[in-house]
Amino acid sequence: MKFLTAIAAVSLITAGAAYAQVQPAGYADDRAAIENLQGRYLLAMDFNDPDAYASVFAEDAVLDWAGGEVVGRAAIRDFLASGRYNPTRGATEVEGWPAGYQHFITNQVIEVDGNTAHAITYWFQAGNMADRGKMEFGMFGHYVDRLEKIDGQWLFTRREIYNEGIQERFRAGTPNPDPFLQ
Repeated sequence: MKFLTAIAAVSLITAGAAYAQVQPAGYADDRAAIENLQGRYLLAMDFNDPDAYASVFAEDAVLDWAGGEVVGRAAIRDFLASGRYNPTRGATEVEGWPAGYQHFITNQVIEVDGNTAHAITYWFQAGNMADRGKMEFGMFGHYVDRLEKIDGQWLFTRREIYNEGIQERFRAGTPNPDPFLQ
């Protein structure tokens, strides 16, 4: 038993050392900051906060969504403030209880290279558009992101939004976009 315990300990130490060689110092902090940025983006979008939404983008960032490209932080802020993106449009009206929606992110692949990063992140949306007491799944897709650490803060420099429910924005059946394979 002691022999097996020793082998397991050596295996864990070796695996830990190999992982440390693959991932540069600070990787975990950078990844955590990028995951936090992803969450802040969703909160700002879902609570319709144009200033917070714009704050996660670099000054010259590009937001590429189903309606086209929006270029620059100020234009991205104005885009959200305009109401052009509104998943509750057409929802059943219920007096005193507006329809709501939330976006969720799941699988994430994040490649950090110094002060730049690439990420692929799955997303889906749920809301209560027809019956306020029931959640309904809406759209789903993935984000393809380019990020940069600017003045110590990670920001999106380009966010592409792919939506499997829109014919012009789907990616099913295309090559794997994993940045580690590129």
